[in-house]
Amino acid sequence: MYKTNEKAAVESSADPFCSQNSGTILFGRLAVDMVHYIFHIVLELDRIHDYDVPFEVLDELRKAVFCLRCVSALWNHFILSSPRYWCVINVRGSQSAMVVTIERAQAAPLCIYSVRPSQWQAVHFDQIKPMLVARHSQIRTLRLNDKDLYDFGLSLIRLGLPALRTLEVVPRSYPYRDERPPIYDTPQLRHLTSRSWRPPSEAAWISGLKTLVLRELDGFDPDLYRVLGLCAPGLKKLSLGLGSAWKGLPRTPETICIPHMEDLRLDIGDRRTTVEIMRRILIPQSAGGKIRASLQLEDGTVVQDLLDFLLPTEGGVVNQEPAAIEIDSELGLMYAKYTNGNRSLQFGFLYGDLEADYEAIRSIFHGVHVRLGHPAVSVNMTCDLRSDAEVLQAFCSSAVQSISIITRSLEDIVDLVARAIGRHNSNLSGQTVDDDGSWPFQSLQYFAIDCHHRDVDISKMVSIIEQRQEDMNACDAATKLGVLGIILSEEEINVHLQLWEDIL
Repeated sequence: MYKTNEKAAVESSADPFCSQNSGTILFGRLAVDMVHYIFHIVLELDRIHDYDVPFEVLDELRKAVFCLRCVSALWNHFILSSPRYWCVINVRGSQSAMVVTIERAQAAPLCIYSVRPSQWQAVHFDQIKPMLVARHSQIRTLRLNDKDLYDFGLSLIRLGLPALRTLEVVPRSYPYRDERPPIYDTPQLRHLTSRSWRPPSEAAWISGLKTLVLRELDGFDPDLYRVLGLCAPGLKKLSLGLGSAWKGLPRTPETICIPHMEDLRLDIGDRRTTVEIMRRILIPQSAGGKIRASLQLEDGTVVQDLLDFLLPTEGGVVNQEPAAIEIDSELGLMYAKYTNGNRSLQFGFLYGDLEADYEAIRSIFHGVHVRLGHPAVSVNMTCDLRSDAEVLQAFCSSAVQSISIITRSLEDIVDLVARAIGRHNSNLSGQTVDDDGSWPFQSLQYFAIDCHHRDVDISKMVSIIEQRQEDMNACDAATKLGVLGIILSEEEINVHLQLWEDIL
């Protein structure tokens, strides 16, 4: 009975919300179009067809529409009076609810989506599939981040989707990794997102793409190279996740210029792919970008090349945007992130307890530090090895402003602090003319140690700081420690020592 009444509210020719009655609805004298406009803003209907709108927003939209209908009978009838509120179809939703939703959408552009749940659930679409097939020309957005619905998506694509602008699909599983969906008539396609496959280079619609997001690819191969060349003229966002698999590329690289690029993200699994990307892609200096690469210690020159590729320069000097470096080190793995304006470079590599490795680390970070114009540096370390002091000393620089250390093995923590920040080093490089002698970390403003499962001998830490301050003749260390504070907080098995401001 309720559904019959709802349908009647939509189809009734004596609709109380027609233009001649616009002065009596919902908000006093506001016209019907104005009220619809208000609801449009409140429900964020303009985001429905955005290629990157979170799926949670689409879920919340359906809930919000239901809540508005519950306000009063008048609001309920008003919501039912327009197809614009019924454009979002969740394939995994209740079949009966989706059937009614599709009917209420009438001729409005459709957004069809699905997200695969964390635990497997059967999905049934036998009722809505024929309805969507009949309305295939209305489908503007098809986002199926759900490998269980891969065949369902293909069944719609095969029909030809002349109004489709956004497509997101996920192949069924690894054995189908190289399978490419047969995309037929999609002349309006502008945004493509996928995992484990790339579009065929012969597809006519590639040249119209503005967004291309291809993740979990095996590597950079000739087909992908051709695809990028075809879509480059109009491309504004490019995101690639590339593994280490390698297939031959043309020996003479033709540079692919992407003149309208606004946002670049590259996740690269090996050095060779990294080098090829830098040789073959050219982006404007105004574009934002993020590159993450897995490298080896001997790839220091590649890091420099990545900075040259990613960070805008004038006359070989990095621009005046503030730059920052964040470094994480844990159990033989080092991870660094450099940020300069709207671009960032992240890379990681393994290292061993060898002097050659420490020297390579020092060389890499010293070169990057100079290249970026001596930016502020923050270092985060998880220390469980005797070699951690050597790693920390690799960052000795007057630009290091923050050091955070987490440790679960305290036997060497006091010695680590003493060696890293408390000892004069006549061989220390990278100091400025204002440095008082050769002391590491001249501009350190924040130093934190998180120690788990053991007690910390605070007095030894304080002695190290006091001795350093006395030797540097900076000021009365005891006074600074008292005023600015050594803050010691104990929470069961956790002791946190913080030295604030520029007390070092």
